[in-house]
Amino acid sequence: MISSRILLISLAFVSTALAQTPPNDGRDADRAALRELGHQYEQAINGGNLLALAPSVADEASAVFVTNDEVQGIAAMQKFLEGIKERLGKDSSYTVKLEPDRTEFFGDLALAHGRSEETAKLSSGRVYQFTTHWTAVLRKDATGWKAQRLHVSMNPFDNPVISARLQMRTWAVAGLGVVVAILAFALGMIARKRTSR
Repeated sequence: MISSRILLISLAFVSTALAQTPPNDGRDADRAALRELGHQYEQAINGGNLLALAPSVADEASAVFVTNDEVQGIAAMQKFLEGIKERLGKDSSYTVKLEPDRTEFFGDLALAHGRSEETAKLSSGRVYQFTTHWTAVLRKDATGWKAQRLHVSMNPFDNPVISARLQMRTWAVAGLGVVVAILAFALGMIARKRTSR
């Protein structure tokens, strides 16, 4: 008799193995083309030049970035990236390492999913590392795959920017507490001197 634990472990192993095996749907060439496009996107972001992607981005393409900003068109996306670099400060850097996951095909449409390991280095030297999740919609035309829509998200409650702000607030409250304690002590000493006279 097989125990339920062994059965569950076996089912988990088989389902994991099947989930990691790409489907045999004849779309291997399309998956390879999309992976290459992802690699080009990664290079463009890391190099600060999204305009290099223009041949692979539809004119009406739009994106919602992790900052919750929505932009339309490759020129607006480039301007957005430059604005981020400016906010990070002189000699800052912003890099992305894509980790593609599954891709679903619906005729000439592809829905690609994945995550990115991102690093923002500020001009002060402070480094923020975070993980984002993304979904991209692409359409295949006579010239190849073109990006139509990108959506990038990040956990709004548990990320390095929020953690840094909470830590700063904690130090500010602690500093304020020390100042209040010193003032209370000083006022207590003054009051004692007056009552002892």
